[in-house]
Amino acid sequence: MRSFLSLHVKVPLEAVLPWAEGRTGGAGVYLLPDPPWTGLYHEALEAGEDPEALRVFLQGLSHLGLALAFLVVEEENLLFLQAEGGQVLGEIRKGPEFGEAFWAPEGLKEVFLQAKALPPLSAATALAQAFGLHPDHALLGFLDLLEAEEEEGLPEEVVYLE
Repeated sequence: MRSFLSLHVKVPLEAVLPWAEGRTGGAGVYLLPDPPWTGLYHEALEAGEDPEALRVFLQGLSHLGLALAFLVVEEENLLFLQAEGGQVLGEIRKGPEFGEAFWAPEGLKEVFLQAKALPPLSAATALAQAFGLHPDHALLGFLDLLEAEEEEGLPEEVVYLE
């Protein structure tokens, strides 16, 4: 069963890089440009699967711009967070590990409701598309990028921090 975490902020890579350099937690972090978004794939956060640690990290990241987090654990648990300006504005939490929670920002309630009704992987894809984020990037995690780097290499524009 597949588990992954991806974080995304709607600012260029150059704006995220100095912020992320001090927040690796001693682990690896990939930064993947997907204009106008930048994806962050954080090894320690992914391994921890801790919703509260993820929330705190995303709140900090959201000071740079609109930020999203997709955490899927064993393909049956989903935590999706939307944040901006240091505040979580929307959340979908479902599955045996995470329990249930739902709130949507003004104007996105229908999108959030539709995503909540889907299985976690489909929900992540639908939410990514609703925000104009490449769905494949939402469904990647740190271990996926590590494997891709070992097998076929990553594009030059991907940055790896330790």
